[in-house]
Amino acid sequence: MAETEAFSDSYAEARRKFVEAARRAGAKLASYKHPSERGPGGEALYLDVSVLGPGDATRVFVVGSGTHGIEGYSGSAAQRAWLRSRPRLPKNTAVVFFHAQNPWGFAHKTRTTEENVDLNRNFIDFAKPLPANPGYLELHPLIATPRWDEEVIDEIFRRLDAYRERVGEKAFSDAFNGGQYSHPDGIFYGGARPQWANGAFRAAVETHLGRARSVAFLDLHTGVGPWCEHVYLCFHPEGSPARARARAWWGERAVNLQGVTHKKLATYSGTIIDAFAEMLPGAEVTSIVIEFGTLPRQKMQRAGLAQRWMRFEGPRDPVLAAKVRREYEAAFYPADPEWRKAVLEQSRGFIDRGVAGISSS
Repeated sequence: MAETEAFSDSYAEARRKFVEAARRAGAKLASYKHPSERGPGGEALYLDVSVLGPGDATRVFVVGSGTHGIEGYSGSAAQRAWLRSRPRLPKNTAVVFFHAQNPWGFAHKTRTTEENVDLNRNFIDFAKPLPANPGYLELHPLIATPRWDEEVIDEIFRRLDAYRERVGEKAFSDAFNGGQYSHPDGIFYGGARPQWANGAFRAAVETHLGRARSVAFLDLHTGVGPWCEHVYLCFHPEGSPARARARAWWGERAVNLQGVTHKKLATYSGTIIDAFAEMLPGAEVTSIVIEFGTLPRQKMQRAGLAQRWMRFEGPRDPVLAAKVRREYEAAFYPADPEWRKAVLEQSRGFIDRGVAGISSS
């Protein structure tokens, strides 16, 4: 499949291509429509679910795209390309694709939901006190800049580096991107309530995976790792059976953080893969995040700050906002043909290995 054919320029195009590929592959389809929000062209927004294989399969391999909105464009292309390959599934095995887990962010080409919520920090128990992030309280006044120019950005990173030197890499990661629930206009905001996309995801898991006894969930992202390469993020504890399964299916690099550009991973709050396992207490669950690498770490951090600036400050300067948006989109959805070719080639391999792994579990 040509790269230009696999990838899309809009959510509406990506959805149309995904639904078409799923139908041609013989997959069953279910759609969860957002009750109120629309895309930039007025289009309805959906979480779409395709189920390829027997509906009563006890072994199910799940691939999710678009948890972080704009990152779904590459995930969607990978899902569609795999469906178009007309794979033959092992006995008693199904493959389920969750397409556009955050359709608002996908359609509006941003990582967050309609409420500026990072969906991958939103899966917490809101009946309990919200998680505290004292480090972010210190960083927010620095991050929430009304100006966006090189002088200001250089000063932000000078002060971020000073904070990192003072507290260490792990505490910095926890503060910067572990998730925060105090500032709705901040970065990695986990929200004050469950998002619609949170509820839609839960409904889809309950409907389509309730009978499964062995389940794997592969969540596709972009931004972390070297250019044109994918990296694995496995959060199962060392020594756990789930971590051993991930190692057996995808190799040692699935668990050793090879290629990960974060010097220390944060302790994340409210992630979708943790919630996925909690939703299926009667099943053996293996979860993994795969990132397609784009830019170096500091440039990706800059993109995260740019997203906040565009949403809350950008409307006052539409010319600058348009320039910042072009840079932002290039960070999470590169147009480079070699990068897109790598996404298609590599995704087919790790999806196939995951299917083979779940079928033997």
